[in-house]
Amino acid sequence: MKAKKKTICLMLVTALIVTMCALPVLASGTPINVYVNGQPAPTTNLLINDVTYMPARYLCELLGVQVEYKDGSVYINQANQVKGPVKISTLTENSNENHPDLINEFGLSMFIETPDCNVLFDTGKLGNIPENAKKLGIDLKKTDCVVLSHAHYDHCGGVKTVVENVKPDDYTLYVGKSFFDNLQKYHYSPGGGPKLDFTDGHKGYTYIGTNFDKAYLDEHKVKIKYVDCDEVKLSKQISLFGNFKPGAVEKMNPAMQLKVGDKYIQDEFTEEIALTVDTNKGLIIVTGCSHTGILNIVETIKERTHKPIYAVLGGTHLIEADAARIQHTIDAFNQMDIEKIGLSHCTGTLAIDTIATQIPDKVFYNSTGTVIKVK
Repeated sequence: MKAKKKTICLMLVTALIVTMCALPVLASGTPINVYVNGQPAPTTNLLINDVTYMPARYLCELLGVQVEYKDGSVYINQANQVKGPVKISTLTENSNENHPDLINEFGLSMFIETPDCNVLFDTGKLGNIPENAKKLGIDLKKTDCVVLSHAHYDHCGGVKTVVENVKPDDYTLYVGKSFFDNLQKYHYSPGGGPKLDFTDGHKGYTYIGTNFDKAYLDEHKVKIKYVDCDEVKLSKQISLFGNFKPGAVEKMNPAMQLKVGDKYIQDEFTEEIALTVDTNKGLIIVTGCSHTGILNIVETIKERTHKPIYAVLGGTHLIEADAARIQHTIDAFNQMDIEKIGLSHCTGTLAIDTIATQIPDKVFYNSTGTVIKVK
């Protein structure tokens, strides 16, 4: 929201600058040109993207805007603002191969630290994150926000541990707007196949939802806020994104079901949200499972923000993808020039091996204990 206000203010200041600069020029009959962020400003009505400019040059410098006069033209540009340092620690994930002293579990949890906001993104499955956090030198009591990417047990299993044992000093829980409407989540197995954490391979439905509801959170006086729009700003650098629409290539897994009354329907994961951190190198996108499609999420965020993507971290749910979809994902990541890709949890061996083979300089396994720092 602050960035939007700054952009609006930037756009509003042009009118006075034009007036100030135009008076002597108009007297001589010479036209004046105005450029805002490299784009020519229509000096007749001074509207850009339906935003009107406000006449006040001092606001430009107050907001960190650069103003330059050259060759009869005025150039107004938003100054590059230095972002604060970012540290992202994976508290738990399926594997702890690189950190055997930490407890791994099927699921995902990450802790994001910036100068003005600390976020616990998902909580894993079993509630082991406080012990791992302590070994990583992280104080979870300093958590400002808890974010749950979606309502599955392997991302929400540690919520009760956070609420009852960690008890952060002052925090707010963020979930998608339909989170509590979609708690009856099941996985359907037609029978056979591998034994997984959530199914033993037998035919039938297995509950894979949360072990708490809104009444539990209300009982423990947890503050809840909903991501009910395209973007919710948590701090200067951290945002949450929701409202992801199903893509054409990345189909929903038909095994993921919602129980509504006595019936089971396809789970569309309307509550799924992703997190972004704005850094000096570009956006870092953090995902839980990407049930709505990893490319769908990344491309939607890029379209909404118009910012370069530096890194993608977390679950990609490519575990069920065939070779063609995996290749499509690799090609898209390359086209967007994403520098770092940290694969976790539900990515799958085939996808991890394929991506690592083709772009080994970009990809890594983001497992339990992995720490990423961006200055």
